[in-house]
Amino acid sequence: MCGWSGAAAATSSRPTPNGSTRCGLTTETGDLTGEAHTHIALAHLCGSQNQHPEALRHGQQALHLYRTTGHRPGQARALNTIGWQHAQLDEHRDALTACHQALALHQELDDRSGQAATWDSIGYAHHHLGHYDRAVACYQQALGLFRGLGDRYYEADTLARVGDTHQAAGAYRAARWAWRHALTILDELRHPDARQLRAKLDAAGPSSAGPLRDA
Repeated sequence: MCGWSGAAAATSSRPTPNGSTRCGLTTETGDLTGEAHTHIALAHLCGSQNQHPEALRHGQQALHLYRTTGHRPGQARALNTIGWQHAQLDEHRDALTACHQALALHQELDDRSGQAATWDSIGYAHHHLGHYDRAVACYQQALGLFRGLGDRYYEADTLARVGDTHQAAGAYRAARWAWRHALTILDELRHPDARQLRAKLDAAGPSSAGPLRDA
């Protein structure tokens, strides 16, 4: 997961004389760190609109600017963003390379939220490479951090991915347990994502249409 909403982003949809507009936000030149923050926000926005090549370019531009200014927390965020966008483009080995770099930086900075988001991204890439055991292990790392931070939404989000990985591995009982646990949290939060997860559980049926076995 990207793990950062980009609160420093500009919200104007009109380009400035020294700026450029993509995905409805403005990038202004002058303050390199501020420009990098905006590229991160643009990456997240473009990604949410399934414009992943554009999102990847913004992440790469942000990384270049953060490196120019020596902004290490920004470099870590940008690397995870780049990794996540590579994963959305089915470039999972490139995703792992960027995310492991991000994780090392987050660990050096003792940024537990960044570590959690990056472990989730690494798990996602391993899932799509068919490394299901490794994916679950990465998700468990993320879950421990999210729980320690009290971040219940992202705990639920990662649990839902754990369920997806168990399902892909044929561990149907474990998949349903993870989805149900995630759904309980989302219902307690009254989060709209609960509807989609409930539909997934309903579609899976009592036994997820396959033999029951644990992971």
